[in-house]
Amino acid sequence: MQLTDLAVIKQLNHWLQAGQSVWLCSIVATYGSAPRPVGSLFAFNGVEQAGSISGGCLEQAFIETLARGDFHKDAQLFDYNSQLNSSGQASELPCGGSIQLLVEVLHADKETLNHAQQWLDMAQSFTAFERIINIERGERELKMLADNPHSDVDIATSTVTLRYAQVWSILLLGISQVSEHVARMGLMAGYQVRICDNREEMSSAWTFDAAAGGIDVQWCDPGAFIAEHATPRSAVLALGHDPRVDDIGLMTAFDKPGFYLGAMGSMATTRKRRERMQRICQFDDAILDRLHAPIGLDIGSK
Repeated sequence: MQLTDLAVIKQLNHWLQAGQSVWLCSIVATYGSAPRPVGSLFAFNGVEQAGSISGGCLEQAFIETLARGDFHKDAQLFDYNSQLNSSGQASELPCGGSIQLLVEVLHADKETLNHAQQWLDMAQSFTAFERIINIERGERELKMLADNPHSDVDIATSTVTLRYAQVWSILLLGISQVSEHVARMGLMAGYQVRICDNREEMSSAWTFDAAAGGIDVQWCDPGAFIAEHATPRSAVLALGHDPRVDDIGLMTAFDKPGFYLGAMGSMATTRKRRERMQRICQFDDAILDRLHAPIGLDIGSK
């Protein structure tokens, strides 16, 4: 699941709690070129929309199909490419692909409200889980998963199981202007973003907090921060440009299974960092070569 879809789950909870019924679309398969991945969500309460299943070209067509009364079950599969448009031709996306959807109607009853809240809680935990829908009986179930490296879907005779992988995360070490820009881009790209620093005297320099639509700094030991939050789906980015923050976090990160380690600094700073790591932690070149430093693209800058 992407964090962009978390907003859809929050919105459908809001609509249900207000006593409104919600039409929910989940992408269960794509064929050819399709702009949104399997598992993506789109919700409609009869007036407002949340999320997307096609990047904008299919949502209105779905609403028109809904207005015709084509969806009359609590849950059903709908293959967009197999439907005929007003000219009698098979419809397809402008990009040439097609999409299969799971279409559900969620009514604001106690059972559905509990299901939606549990779904939101699981999504906000950023861990792996699965959602199982019985399309014959309209029953829904949620289960936590110990590990699920990839989001996928199983379609059986009477059930659809949507499995959501643990969300990719970015762990930022040190507050800085660069940290803020990376945090903004990470959130827009659907990553879970966390940031830590141990220099509380600099707290006034961070204004991109939760109240401003960003993230709050965790004022703690960088090593403990990495130990708590690093997973195989984490990128650790040392952007404090201060060994008191960067080195402490990286020393722990080398022992964790993050998919990317990077540190900001010049070539001279990078050489000094490697020397410190070798002297203090006895890291060899093979371990230190995991670190992308200077971080980012090699554009020939000075």
